Amino acid sequence: MMIWAWIDATFFWVMGIILLLHTLKWWSNPVKVNVRYSEILESILFFVIGFYVLTMFSEPFQNQNILYLIHIFSFSAMIIFFLGFNVIPHYIRSKRNPNYRKGITYEIFLEKIDKKYQSVEIGTKTDRFKDFSRKMLHFIQFTGIITIHFISVLIVSKNNDWNITSIEFRNFIYILIAGFFWIMMMVGDMTRITHWEYLPRWGWNWFEKSLEPEKERWSVNGVTTILLANIIWMHPVFPIQVLFIAAWVSCIGDAVASIVGKYFGKHKLTFGFFPQKSFEGLIAGVLTTVLGIIVILNIIPVPGLSNFIPVLIAIVCGISFAIIDIYGKIFCDNLLNGVFTGLITWALILLFATL
Repeated sequence: MMIWAWIDATFFWVMGIILLLHTLKWWSNPVKVNVRYSEILESILFFVIGFYVLTMFSEPFQNQNILYLIHIFSFSAMIIFFLGFNVIPHYIRSKRNPNYRKGITYEIFLEKIDKKYQSVEIGTKTDRFKDFSRKMLHFIQFTGIITIHFISVLIVSKNNDWNITSIEFRNFIYILIAGFFWIMMMVGDMTRITHWEYLPRWGWNWFEKSLEPEKERWSVNGVTTILLANIIWMHPVFPIQVLFIAAWVSCIGDAVASIVGKYFGKHKLTFGFFPQKSFEGLIAGVLTTVLGIIVILNIIPVPGLSNFIPVLIAIVCGISFAIIDIYGKIFCDNLLNGVFTGLITWALILLFATL
């Protein structure tokens, strides 16, 4: 196997190792109680992505080295920019001058952002803008996954001499874009949690606007988690419907449940681990999941499935969404929705497509 493939895969393995070591080091810290198992699973998913990189192309072809090198140079440039030009300079200044940024701690930032969030009245224009702008990232991820897939099919179909399948070219693009995001956020999140004072000012401003204090204050951000849970279904062994359905549920279903629950939830759950959630949000998330899956499987049908199987898949995934939303405490719902929805869809397709 080519050295370039191993180097490419190493970027993801290193991110997995960094997150794993961070989680183990902070394991007994009370701030990690609700996120440590999710971070362990996220570390494993980084290793899975690295394996996908090694097997990204089924057959060697002329431009294979070029595609791997594009990844390597792009990821290296990102690391140099985010770490070399933004974090390390502040680290050096802090070592040279102990008073540099003295008193600027992450705890102070959290107090500031908590006051900011508490001062915003629910339902106001500012509150709605804050919520919808954050959920928009989920929508962008879903549309990006679908758009890249069909654009890749179109590009490869017009370039038959490339000797590469549309799925392989698509996965090359997926990994390039996802790798950029993961590197940026892993550098930012690990520095934010452990050495807030080393971040540049634009990093402070970014987290002040984007961080969700309730879930992300001591862990990696939710969009990174959702992207990991979705991208594991990009491997050619999984039908494309599995990837689309996992992305729909984790990105759109969860976002709809959150927004409806917050602004229209009048009846709080009387069971489960999240009494702050509402029946209205739960129902909205389940309906969005079920209807979206039925639409996806009708637009992109799975060969060999009878007419009622898409409805069965949608209902089972809807039940899974509800259980995770009510009882998913050890692992975050952003992670579980993508992983379990994909597993359920894949298992049911394998079962009924072969009967």
